[in-house]
Amino acid sequence: MQRTNVRHYVRSCIRTAVQLLVLLFAGLQLSAQLPSAQSIAGKMKVGWNLGNTLEAICGENAWGGVVTQTTIDAVKASGFNTIRLPVAWDCHSTNGVIDPAWMARVKEVVDYCMRDSLYIIVNIHWDNGWLENNVTPAAQAQVNAKQQSYWTQIANAFKNYNEHLLFASANEPAVNDATGMSVLLSYHQTFINAVRATGGNNSSRTLVIQGPSTNIDKTNTLMNTMPTDPIANRLMMEIHYYEPAQFTLITKDETWGKMFYYWGANYHSTTDASRNATWGEESFMDAQLDLMKTKFIDKGIPVIIGEFAAIRRTLNPPSDQALHNASRWHFYDYLVSSARAKGLIPICWDINKEMYDRGTGVVLDQETISTIMKAAGVTPGYVRLANRATGLLADGMYRSANGANTGQWSYSGSDAQQWTVEAADGYVRLKNRATGLYLDGLGRTADGSVAGLWSFSSSYNQQWKTEATGNYIKLKNRATGLYLDGLGQTANGADLAQWSGSSSYNQQWTMTGVALPAAALTGAAVTADMARPSADELNVYPNPFTNTFRITAGKQDKIERITIIDASGKPVMVKVQPSPADLLAVGAALKTGTYVVVVKGRGWTKKSKVVKMVP
Repeated sequence: MQRTNVRHYVRSCIRTAVQLLVLLFAGLQLSAQLPSAQSIAGKMKVGWNLGNTLEAICGENAWGGVVTQTTIDAVKASGFNTIRLPVAWDCHSTNGVIDPAWMARVKEVVDYCMRDSLYIIVNIHWDNGWLENNVTPAAQAQVNAKQQSYWTQIANAFKNYNEHLLFASANEPAVNDATGMSVLLSYHQTFINAVRATGGNNSSRTLVIQGPSTNIDKTNTLMNTMPTDPIANRLMMEIHYYEPAQFTLITKDETWGKMFYYWGANYHSTTDASRNATWGEESFMDAQLDLMKTKFIDKGIPVIIGEFAAIRRTLNPPSDQALHNASRWHFYDYLVSSARAKGLIPICWDINKEMYDRGTGVVLDQETISTIMKAAGVTPGYVRLANRATGLLADGMYRSANGANTGQWSYSGSDAQQWTVEAADGYVRLKNRATGLYLDGLGRTADGSVAGLWSFSSSYNQQWKTEATGNYIKLKNRATGLYLDGLGQTANGADLAQWSGSSSYNQQWTMTGVALPAAALTGAAVTADMARPSADELNVYPNPFTNTFRITAGKQDKIERITIIDASGKPVMVKVQPSPADLLAVGAALKTGTYVVVVKGRGWTKKSKVVKMVP
């Protein structure tokens, strides 16, 4: 062999070895693991379902209600930190290929949630029952093929999203026996295999597996093995809770049971006794949740209650509407309290015009929301109250003396216009953010009397009933029965008053969540390629890169300096006070090689290795 050929051969070997080392290093970088299911479960306090929306057949508004960022902001402001997104995919597919426009819309909604730092669970919901109504040996091959195809497409679309996004295999797969259980396990196994095969963050993403029919008794009896996952501690279990159905679901008497209007040992009627719950009350609920704690949670497998709810009924005499309302709130309170005490994650079911107006984000059922938050031990965010007639906002006016008048003012962004909503036995209290005083009727019973402010007390004067009227609410004082009324006042600083009930717009209010601070990344910056990292995380990607890479950090708005250091330890690039644009295209002038990226903020520093390869 000639000397020149030897040199060429040696150089070729060295180049190949370097490339292999670079790829190995890159593989290690890209396979950084997301947190475990147990770690994530510890942060998912209480959740809410975007029901009858993305899973509607076959279009988001088919069952009423298109979601907006405003809606998600309101849910976040209420105190929820987890959102379950039921999604239909099959009816948005042609020959097994999901419509790109539909995928983009689902991603847009996921991004709404990401901007608010929520945990998000995306599933394949009922979807005309192609999976959940076909958990049989006869349908097994066909369903598994669809499960493989759809989850491969979904997972690829979201592969770079961080640990705040979870995937759930199905919804309520109908299984009643061991044969069906075996088939269901194959569907879950296909789901896991498909997601893991897409790589990226999906290699360690937390995945949610549904029990048979998501029924606790069936899950406890039939689900005695879990599907296999190549990575440990990344699976959660899901069950639903609608027991007893006579209280929570049915809207007419059935041959197998009559409707229950009253639930809970201390909430039975003495005059309408035939409508009292005869089973499924507190001790039953505790025993059911204990089954899941023993079978899964105590063995290190987190459990979510993916859906729970109790229908809100409108009753006529001699039935007791107030007692029904109180027993319904007790159901929510007891379920959430018991679930949290046992380690389960409760996620309530909701549809448009129940808790929120989906189009505007206006809160319509604050009592139920406040009951859930109190039971979960969550301090909610803040709301603003805007008068329908005048547009002025309820304002504490920075008055800190007990008995001071509550005022009205045009929107200012002031803390004095922000209120925390607290549960109070089926009523709510409104606490002013600026002063800590509560909205108080002060025992005044005359029409036109002024509503005041007072430090916390157990007085009924501080308790208000929210009554929905279309897209607005009315606030009725528990002590006096008067309604909060703007009296048509349009001048800033006018007193906020009270009046007996009327249809006047002066008594109608919008209750909206206070907008959160802008996320570190907004708009297109939270798409699949730029999913926002956790607050303590630094991401550089793509990595390896051939031209430029991007930098994201949970504290992006606090970045003060970026330094890039080469393999010899020499700084080759320094950027002070980088702009958002500076973070989108880094490294164009760098030569091929390995570098350390050092990102410094006020009181924190993060480092990451990055590799530039030959184009």
